Amino acid sequence: MKVEIVPLSFENIDRVCRMEEASFSMPWKRKDFEDLIKDEGSEYFVLEADGYPIGAAGYTDAVGEGYINNVVIDEEYRGHGFGKQLMEAVLNAGRRKGIFDFSLEVRVSNEPAIKLYESLGFENAGIRKRFYEHPVEDAMVMWLYSERK
Repeated sequence: MKVEIVPLSFENIDRVCRMEEASFSMPWKRKDFEDLIKDEGSEYFVLEADGYPIGAAGYTDAVGEGYINNVVIDEEYRGHGFGKQLMEAVLNAGRRKGIFDFSLEVRVSNEPAIKLYESLGFENAGIRKRFYEHPVEDAMVMWLYSERK
């Protein structure tokens, strides 16, 4: 299987939207992804296996810090290291632009995602009560701080 990471494009948005709908109770819409493509402060990537999108993730430059705004891996491909590969690409893209600190929110019940983020060096920085809807759930706020200061 040939795996590569490519920029989000208008051509692969529909597949990313289908992954979102299958994975999340409040999936992002096509317009959300179109806006990311147009936003000069955001970079969003699609992980492809043999040319077929199986994951997507990106960040937005929030005043010099990277906010990881969305991560999705097709359910069939979870647990095989693709999430880590994709997240490493996202973090490295931000670092190339001078961003070294990153944050994200994750459902407190999403143990696989939390373990993934911890394996990349993210740490629990607190809880946002009732952050998520459908179902209502707290979010763990996680930060990855650079050793460069």
